[in-house]
Amino acid sequence: MFTQSNKQMLWGALLILLGVLFLLQATGILGALGDLFWTLAFTAAGGVFLYTFLTAVQERWWAAIPGFTLLGLAATIFYGRFAPPMLAGVSGALFLGSIGLGFLAVFITNPRQWWAIIPGGALVSLAGVAALDAMRIGVLNPASVLFVGLGATFGVLGLMSGYLNQNLRWAYIPAAILLLMGLVVVTPFVGALAWVWPLALIVVGAYLILRRSGASSAPLEVVRKQTEEADASTALEAGDERASRDVISR
Repeated sequence: MFTQSNKQMLWGALLILLGVLFLLQATGILGALGDLFWTLAFTAAGGVFLYTFLTAVQERWWAAIPGFTLLGLAATIFYGRFAPPMLAGVSGALFLGSIGLGFLAVFITNPRQWWAIIPGGALVSLAGVAALDAMRIGVLNPASVLFVGLGATFGVLGLMSGYLNQNLRWAYIPAAILLLMGLVVVTPFVGALAWVWPLALIVVGAYLILRRSGASSAPLEVVRKQTEEADASTALEAGDERASRDVISR
């Protein structure tokens, strides 16, 4: 385990290393090896954050996000420098996917942090779109991949309702809409999206309003019944007092 003193020494060494690398880069000493040095530097920094995360996944879950991001940045620099020119465009997909993996790692190790699956799924879906666009794969439609990926993300979130004992079933609504859009995009009915999207918004808005109205009317009905019961009880007590006075007067 790291003590407070050891942690300070580690961060100090990392800062010194970064300072030296910046100086070497500014003076031009690194030359063609600059990308390799920065790859190693970001890999080391990402490894530190991942170690921090893995040694206490419940308490230091936040460290997964910068850890995967820095590793993705290192992979992006290395890939952009040494990858074949025809695949150089995939570096953007690597970076987006690495950030998304950081959020997904938070969700997998800490399901209570359910919010992390939304940016994680969105970034991984965008990474898939970027990869398809870079590799010119005509079999899959990038827009369909994006919508299906986002729909699957919300679908998984909705399935977590029972496990987390939280009402996350609202996630099924955007999941259904996004999956439907992902399927429509690859059909000849893609022009129907101009009508489906506004209608879907109207339906969801009406559902939320009706649900809110139903929830608001229920407490009012309870208050009305309680008021009627209180009035009846008061009238009964008043009648008993009047009867008692009549008996005494006689």
